Amino acid sequence: MIRYLIHRPVAVLISFLAVLIAGMALLQKIPVSLLPSIDVPRIVIVVNYPNTPAAQIQQNVIRPIQEAFAGVSHLANIESETSDHTGSVYLTFDYGTRMDLAYIEVNEKIDLLSNSFPRDMPRPQVMRINTSDIPVLHIQVIPSPGTNMSELSTLAEKYLRRRIEQLDGVSLVDMNGLQHSIVSVNPDKQALAALGEDESILSQTIRSVNQDLGRMTVQEGHYRYFVTVSNTVGSINELSALPVRLRSGSIVPLKQLAVISSQPETISGCHLFNGKQGIVITVGKRSDSKMNVLVPKLKSLVNQFTKHYPDLSFSITQDQTFLLDAGISNLYQDIIIGGILTISLLFLFLGNWASPTLMSISIPVSLVLTFLFFYSFHLSFNIISLSGLALGIGMLIDNSIIVVDNITKKYNENIPLTESCITGTNEVVVPVISQVLTTVAVYAPLVLLNGMASSLVADQSIALTISLAVSLLVAFILCPILYNLFMKGSPQKKKTDTIFYIWISKGYHKMVYHLLKHKGLYFFFTIALMPIGFLLVRQLPVSALPTIEKRDGLILLDWNTAVYIKENLQRTNRLLQVLQPFCETTEAEIGLQQFLQQQEQNSTQKLTLYYSCKTESLKKAADESIQTFLTQNYSNAFLRIIDAPNAFVQLFNDNTPWIEARLRPVNGDWSNIDLPRLLSQLHQPWTKGLGMIRQRNMRITLDYQKMALYGVSRAALEDKLQQLFGIYTITEMKHFGDVKTVRLQSPDEEQNKLNTAVKSGNGQTYPLKTFIGLSYEDGPRFITADKAGIYQSVSFDENTTNIDELKQQLTPLAATIQYDISYQGRYFSNKEQINKLWLIFWVVLFLLYAILAIQYEDLLQPLIVMLTIPLGIFGSSLLLYLTGQTLNVMTCVGFIVILGLIVDDPTLKVDVLNRLFKKHQQMGKTMDDSTLEELIHEAGEICLKPLLMVSLTTTIAMVPVLLVGGIGNDLQKPLAIVIIGGLTLGTFFTTWFIPIAYWYLNKLRK
Repeated sequence: MIRYLIHRPVAVLISFLAVLIAGMALLQKIPVSLLPSIDVPRIVIVVNYPNTPAAQIQQNVIRPIQEAFAGVSHLANIESETSDHTGSVYLTFDYGTRMDLAYIEVNEKIDLLSNSFPRDMPRPQVMRINTSDIPVLHIQVIPSPGTNMSELSTLAEKYLRRRIEQLDGVSLVDMNGLQHSIVSVNPDKQALAALGEDESILSQTIRSVNQDLGRMTVQEGHYRYFVTVSNTVGSINELSALPVRLRSGSIVPLKQLAVISSQPETISGCHLFNGKQGIVITVGKRSDSKMNVLVPKLKSLVNQFTKHYPDLSFSITQDQTFLLDAGISNLYQDIIIGGILTISLLFLFLGNWASPTLMSISIPVSLVLTFLFFYSFHLSFNIISLSGLALGIGMLIDNSIIVVDNITKKYNENIPLTESCITGTNEVVVPVISQVLTTVAVYAPLVLLNGMASSLVADQSIALTISLAVSLLVAFILCPILYNLFMKGSPQKKKTDTIFYIWISKGYHKMVYHLLKHKGLYFFFTIALMPIGFLLVRQLPVSALPTIEKRDGLILLDWNTAVYIKENLQRTNRLLQVLQPFCETTEAEIGLQQFLQQQEQNSTQKLTLYYSCKTESLKKAADESIQTFLTQNYSNAFLRIIDAPNAFVQLFNDNTPWIEARLRPVNGDWSNIDLPRLLSQLHQPWTKGLGMIRQRNMRITLDYQKMALYGVSRAALEDKLQQLFGIYTITEMKHFGDVKTVRLQSPDEEQNKLNTAVKSGNGQTYPLKTFIGLSYEDGPRFITADKAGIYQSVSFDENTTNIDELKQQLTPLAATIQYDISYQGRYFSNKEQINKLWLIFWVVLFLLYAILAIQYEDLLQPLIVMLTIPLGIFGSSLLLYLTGQTLNVMTCVGFIVILGLIVDDPTLKVDVLNRLFKKHQQMGKTMDDSTLEELIHEAGEICLKPLLMVSLTTTIAMVPVLLVGGIGNDLQKPLAIVIIGGLTLGTFFTTWFIPIAYWYLNKLRK
């Protein structure tokens, strides 16, 4: 094929030019996002059932859902948390599950279960999680003093939201902090008592005249008309004038029996921005839109809002583009700086400008062609895919280096130029393809990894595979043709080596002479180095992800006491005063949240507080201050401080305990055992799980004997209790699209409400407290359950190192009280992950051996090449140890990658040695010691320059990752350290190990 194409340079060059133009054009259409659009294999089912205790929700709703979903395909785990008023079921699926199909299946099952749910309960909300669900920014709308919050809420819902939704690329606009007005009906109890009536006549009158009768049809001749009977009440004045018919037959207007007014709705939650109450608007983007295009449009729109509404203050917070700018711009710099360093390195080895220029062309050409495939495969530019390009930037030139160098050697042997291009390319096709295969093949077994690690590697490996495949195309087709066109002239006139390379070459041959004289010493010294790398790996501390700078956080706080919204607000303001010296920005969601995508359980006693600091040290100081403040003032509060909500947190953060022990009574009776007192016997520090948190509840019991004696029905009592203590909605008034709720309000103080009269069947009235009894009891704040049923748990942190000792203490302790116990947590999942990494390691070794055995048609020679792998691991682990890095997902991926990279140069050298071996045999030479020495020196002369250039270009392209800061480089730094250490130290040792090992193999065969 090369011979055919090299005689058609015009066709090939025009084809490449056309493809390059297409690649540049499509570059503008490739989506840009922080991370690839990955479906997190998790679905959350949120149940909202107001004024219902946790035990009832668990029994009637959560338990049937768990039982129904136990048999769903690809379901890995099912967990639930239930509290008063609400419950959540968390479905975790196997990675790789089609989450769009799983989402449909979950909704279908919820619809099937809907008939068994309580009739007055809203349908459970089903939410799936995607990296695109994280809002790209928050828009803060803060009113000036005296602004009506109801009017501001109407403006935000009917205008601001719609303007934002009209922007191309916006997927969801969500809000919190809205406060609407209601029509309040406050009964005049004295007037009602004087007329012998109670409050029920008010609600009956309003409902009777404000019913929507629906649509009717009327036939007139040959025509049929639709008739709509609309609401008769559209304003407060009309409502006040409604006639009320009394039992005596008299008719009085409603306003004589009640005070009717428009009032702000009683808030059960609010939003604070830097301590000021307002509304927050969160904006999400579509997965196919460009974040760097959408966010400027949003900022421009917010500027328009600022001009149109001078009484309002608009601010943008939690702008995710700072991650995009800091991450992706870092990787752009890595690609540009790495490319410049790589090209500059070529001029250190090559004595003319033509050869390095020709080799360098492969970098921009390969990158532009890669953009074409990015668009075709629907890939986006994100930190993960660009990291694959940054990793491959040094490899893009490797194939061209080998091809151009071999063509140059043929041309220097006075072979005609065109034939040199053909022969030089054909000779290295097999080893070059083998090198690429060994590099790419190591990624295939990584799909065996669980969790987001496999998704992270998948996008990176696709980008790297595409770029390397394109570089093969450039090296095998474009480079020979350009060499044939532009390198004409006598080869003797071209200076091929620099003074620097000549000095290195002389030193190399001196080293080989020395090595061959002391073969045994160096061979066994190198063998002795191989296990040291594995020993160093065991000394590295373990972490899930590389250390990334964190300047903001999220406080999830439950006061763990029955506080209402006003008390919650006061406590929050005190907490904000503690944070003020450390933080630049704070956002507080107090009490019930109105977000559509709300996954956490809503409660008036909860607080979600986002805070941002200028430096990471200030954030740590803020965290300590929060802990101290709560310990001193609210020791019973349940606190979690987690990473701020962004795509990285959603994908990679694991908030599960390090070790969690789940306990269940064998007989199902929770009442007789005081678990906290029992667990105090443990020698290890532990923390209560959600199921062990208690709360004080008020219990109302009905006196049925007195109810029967005085003729008071249960329905009458429940209706009265709902009026006094609940949210008693009478109806809704609709007027030109504006909907207002009409509610019956009770003006009495809480302690006086029990004296309210309740009417019996014969018309007599009695105090409410006559028929009810009040008591207080402690009960669970949350009910936690999994596939095995309800459990209570205790957790242990990372300081718990002796897991076997913990089990030996806890398991017998649970058995003494007849409790079953099971263990969960990150410790066990990490252990499983490490075992899978070892499995992947052996699978990769087998794949490498198979590729090399096929290339060499030999079963022993691949072993020589593969013995260089421990040398690469030694170099990588030594550099990791010296730089103080941890063993995390990225370092493990780096070790897997180094398996494929470290064998590239030995693969080429063994191939050249085999070729020279056959050449000497064809010349009739005897393979004695002197011939083998000559062969090794000759192979070294052929391979040294491409070997050094390939290793150094791959290494030096990763140097910017170490030098340039930012979240993108923070994530990739451990991987870069592994590759740099493996290729530098590993390559140094392989330069003498391969010749000596080849020597001993030939002696062994003789």
